[in-house]
Amino acid sequence: MTGMAALNRIGALSRRDAIIEFGYTFQLFLRFVNVAMSVVMFFFLSRLVGQADQLSGYRGGYFEFALIGLVVMGYSQACVNSFAQSIQRAQGTGTLEILLATSTRLSTLLAGTLVVPLVLASIDASFFLVVGAALGTLASGFERFVLAGSLMALTLCTFAAVGIFSAAIIVLTKRGDPFSTLVLQASNLLAGAVFPVAVLPDALQVLSRFVPAFYGLRGVRAVLLSNGGFAEVSTDLAILCAFNLVMLPAATWALSRSLRTAKVTGTLGNR
Repeated sequence: MTGMAALNRIGALSRRDAIIEFGYTFQLFLRFVNVAMSVVMFFFLSRLVGQADQLSGYRGGYFEFALIGLVVMGYSQACVNSFAQSIQRAQGTGTLEILLATSTRLSTLLAGTLVVPLVLASIDASFFLVVGAALGTLASGFERFVLAGSLMALTLCTFAAVGIFSAAIIVLTKRGDPFSTLVLQASNLLAGAVFPVAVLPDALQVLSRFVPAFYGLRGVRAVLLSNGGFAEVSTDLAILCAFNLVMLPAATWALSRSLRTAKVTGTLGNR
């Protein structure tokens, strides 16, 4: 398959998902309301928290700290859930076998499935930042977006790997997958999404070093809230690259294997 053909198929998959997602305007409106309320809630929570000692290394205060966590975890949730939801929808409508019977590569199917969820997550993130800026607390906190974007991309790739593992489980079990929910909750807790990891017990602080999102959040905050440069986050970048070198091939292999197994057993299109 040529690169242009792959792009055309990614575009077709994206248009399909866009019609489904953007066809419900009231649901989109509620999505924006939920984002705005989350930002306002954390803004007032930051007044209660004040300037904790664990946040002394960051500019601003708890609000800026938590806002970055909300943005990163919003993208992460999209990466984790998109593949499993797409697989379930295709199984339910009977289109999964048709898609896989074409010459479309698995990587193309996965990429096409991820476009619309990332667009929606970007809308959420923009809304987070706009509402946050309106509260007058983000003006001096966000710089060096290229470096922060690299950290974000690597972090999201690790969550995409989790999402692919989740899709592999869905293909075989035809049921909801508790695995991805557990990973998201553990990442929120151990990576320090909305509170510093320093407040956790020592044992959990050690365990947090095995969570990829810990390095992503630490690096993004170092760049955006502590004037960190490449030298300060090079270790985080290297560790995230190492996670991806292991997780992405393993996840893709797991999904390919589960699809082959479902084809052999004749259960690929069953609900």
